[in-house]
Amino acid sequence: MKLCESAWYLSYDITGKDAGAVKVLVRESIPFPFLRKDDYGYVVCLPNLRRLGQETIEYQGIVFDIANEVHHEIVWNLFKASVGYLSLCVIASNFEAYRDLVKGMKEETALTAISLIEDSVINAYVKTLRQSLLPDITFADAVSYLLLKPAEYIRNERLRFASSILSLHKTGMVKGRISDGMMRDAKNVVGALQKLEEETARALSDGKEPANGDAPATVDDDAKRRVFSTICEKLSSYSGSISEVPSFLYMNHLSGSSLFVTNIEPPAEDMIERTIKGIADGLNLKIDFNMDALRNEATQAIRDWMAKEKKREKILDKYRLMGEGTRFKDFVFPEEDYAEFLRRRVAHSKTIRRITNRLAVYYNLSGEDFRRESGFLDLQQAIQVVASRSQRSDVFMEDTLRYRGQTWAVLVDVSLSLKNFAGEVKDVVLCLTEVSRKLFAGDRSLGIFAFDDRFYVIKDFAENHSRPVCARIGGVEHSGLTYLADGIKMASQVLRKQYEETKVLIVVSDGFPSGYKEAAEETKEQIGAVLRSGIHVIGIGIDSSGIKDYFPTNCVVRTPYELMKRFVDTFFQYASMM
Repeated sequence: MKLCESAWYLSYDITGKDAGAVKVLVRESIPFPFLRKDDYGYVVCLPNLRRLGQETIEYQGIVFDIANEVHHEIVWNLFKASVGYLSLCVIASNFEAYRDLVKGMKEETALTAISLIEDSVINAYVKTLRQSLLPDITFADAVSYLLLKPAEYIRNERLRFASSILSLHKTGMVKGRISDGMMRDAKNVVGALQKLEEETARALSDGKEPANGDAPATVDDDAKRRVFSTICEKLSSYSGSISEVPSFLYMNHLSGSSLFVTNIEPPAEDMIERTIKGIADGLNLKIDFNMDALRNEATQAIRDWMAKEKKREKILDKYRLMGEGTRFKDFVFPEEDYAEFLRRRVAHSKTIRRITNRLAVYYNLSGEDFRRESGFLDLQQAIQVVASRSQRSDVFMEDTLRYRGQTWAVLVDVSLSLKNFAGEVKDVVLCLTEVSRKLFAGDRSLGIFAFDDRFYVIKDFAENHSRPVCARIGGVEHSGLTYLADGIKMASQVLRKQYEETKVLIVVSDGFPSGYKEAAEETKEQIGAVLRSGIHVIGIGIDSSGIKDYFPTNCVVRTPYELMKRFVDTFFQYASMM
């Protein structure tokens, strides 16, 4: 299972929300975990592992040895802790409680206080309702503590104080040396946070957990406001201005982070175990740690990730070799966004059903139905005929289906020229792929690709139509130039390697190739060559009649609803000549 799939399952389990309600994004470009909102709700943003070479991987700026099982354990637990923590933030945090308090305040000071307070609420959730997450989070606390810079190395006095509060609150220990006065102030703040945590835990124990995660279960907002004022008052007594909001590695980062030492060897297992014991003793935690089980789980997860990455690279290597004669800068998979796919599929479920029904009727009326009056007996149909005393005789099947095997390649223009229609492009592709899935018996009859000045493999023919493939459809973004001729050349080359009798290339574009001289002429030549090779080509123009200049068989649509009628009619007309 890939890391992103693990994150989806764990997050949806914790939040109790529909799969499309909370978006979970796992990206190499994300430096640290954080939570944000879009038009639908929360977005959980998580760093992905990055392969540096044959022997090392990188996660959150830390380099790990692939062969070291302790390193597997650190990476996996940091990742799991981030998913669990941010998912709990979705259902437990209430940032609106501070709206009136932050007016006129410096942003970093206010956010530091809010982060510490909401962390107390999360701690209460973990200890009362999600105890299975306690080992992962405590392990992540230990790693974060060991990689945290000692307080005396933090020059900004106010940031040093805030970091010390965080360290004392999360582990019961302050990393490094601070003055006696700063230690007293830190203990006072942590005492207020612990009292708030206890009040929240009592509220949760009394059965005030929200139904389906719809509303935060928390103590009276007045209690939060009192602790907020205490923290801000103490912070203001120290010089300097906070340049960042202190957070442990797995927590919700409200700003950048410079408090961790990442260019050193990750901590050894005995150091982690000693630190976990120190945290448990300092915070009076009762944790049932099974380090062997945690290590085995982590090793399996990392090995699965490496196997998936190896398989992905093997697929991409095939396309790189095939595309050596093209202008494409790279051959990649799109980023994944499964929630976006689910949201759009729900919105267009009726359109998908209508297109499927119309095409199914066409195949039946055109004689593509395989039921016959002689051949092998369909026992289930024969029983129904006898029981109903029907005069039907179509209870036999031929030993080979009369339905001519088809394979579709869907090629999508995701260049900047279509950025204003990004949603429409994604919806049209989603509808086409969902329809093809229902029409074809196997997943191997469909390939989905996209292009700008790079070539994107959304679904290779050899892949199953799995959750990651759906997520790639949801994650398609628009950028770059329109290498239309190169895209058609690549997709047709892949299509020719398929065994089905009838091959159909469906191109979704605005019909405006760009990026080099004579792009238009080359596009026409390439389409002509594909048609002469026996591949059937259909162009779908997105709010643009420019497609008509290149594709003899075409239709122009603006919405998935228009796709239902215009594409199906075009397909009917063209299929009659196949």
